[in-house]
Amino acid sequence: MANQKIKASTQEHLDIDDITEDLVISRDSHVAMVLSTTAVNFDILSEGEQDATIYAYGALLNSLSFPVEILIRSKKADISSYFAHLTEALQSQTNPDLKNQIQKYMEFIQSVVQQRTVLDKRFYLIITFSTLELGLRGLKKSASKTKSKAQLISDAKIALMPKRDHLIKQTARLGLVTRQMSTKELIELLYDIYNPATTGTQKVVIDEGAYAAAIIQPAVEVPTPAPVSASTGQIQTSTAPNRVVPTPQLNIQPSTPAQSTGAALENLQQAAAQAKQYVQNAQGATQTQPLNQTVISHQNENTQ
Repeated sequence: MANQKIKASTQEHLDIDDITEDLVISRDSHVAMVLSTTAVNFDILSEGEQDATIYAYGALLNSLSFPVEILIRSKKADISSYFAHLTEALQSQTNPDLKNQIQKYMEFIQSVVQQRTVLDKRFYLIITFSTLELGLRGLKKSASKTKSKAQLISDAKIALMPKRDHLIKQTARLGLVTRQMSTKELIELLYDIYNPATTGTQKVVIDEGAYAAAIIQPAVEVPTPAPVSASTGQIQTSTAPNRVVPTPQLNIQPSTPAQSTGAALENLQQAAAQAKQYVQNAQGATQTQPLNQTVISHQNENTQ
């Protein structure tokens, strides 16, 4: 029995041939693109918002020139992880009032779960591509059965990308966030459909290396600090290589937690006085040369 070859498999009964490049390829050469979208609670909207949502949805339906399939999946939600999160928040909370509120909220969730079934709803939009959309060229290629998978995917992307962008733009007017599902998400979705679980969504163990992109480090230039003279401890500027700019030596001591407010204010006043004295000295040094020239000119006039 162990040496017998497998003559048939359950995979032969599946309509899916391959999942690649964020697309689902069926055995009859149809290609499907799956979009995941959010939902809006229509009942809690105001009357004006409800009218705007209805008009936007009507505009979406009137703008469609291609078939769209809407898929809604409802499954019993698994709230065990959420309940564990609330338990951790309850244990870490020190405020007795907030702790009491968290406890009441947990009791409310338990009563709701016991009385009703909590469902997790997911919404999908599906658009398909067929070789018949190519006209006579598609009929010839489908009849010859020689069309490669790469060419099929290329033609499908050209046809499906504008439809995807149109749906994303129109659903955004309804306040929905729509995006295309990746290859990994499609595999997990179809695995969960063919292997349904009682609650929650099953996760497929997939090689993440096949889907993770390479991490590229940005080429950021690190600025070099200005050169400091070892003898004088003064910074040399790049505009004048032979000129040395003295730096003011301020007696500012770092404040400590135990330092009083009065001592900190006194240190701040001393630092401000030292800075003012340094500015006055610098201005006096710049005015020395013109003042000397004026004195010399007056002496020359007196001698004449």
